[in-house]
Amino acid sequence: MIESTERYSKDLEKALQALEQAKQRVANEKKKQNEKKRKAENHHKYIMGGIIVKYFPDCYSFDEDELNRILSVALQTRECQQIIAKIESESRKTALSQETLLRTENESEGEDE
Repeated sequence: MIESTERYSKDLEKALQALEQAKQRVANEKKKQNEKKRKAENHHKYIMGGIIVKYFPDCYSFDEDELNRILSVALQTRECQQIIAKIESESRKTALSQETLLRTENESEGEDE
């Protein structure tokens, strides 16, 4: 009876150890994912800032609130809204054509087998 209790304790200890290791792996993976997301967001911010400077080199003479006002008005103009709609439409067409191409490729691969 004592032997089985002792074995049970060892098995429980191993299982708890495995659980802790699994929790640590999950935490590390979450940390990696958050870091990856943060890097992508920072890169995007950097690129967006570069675009602003490219097309509006005087932007450095304005503070953040002033730039927010300028950009919010600029983005609401009819011309800007038309360009945004055109780009979104082109993007949807491109996505649909890529999806169709992939579907066609997958179907042709299925026929070959």
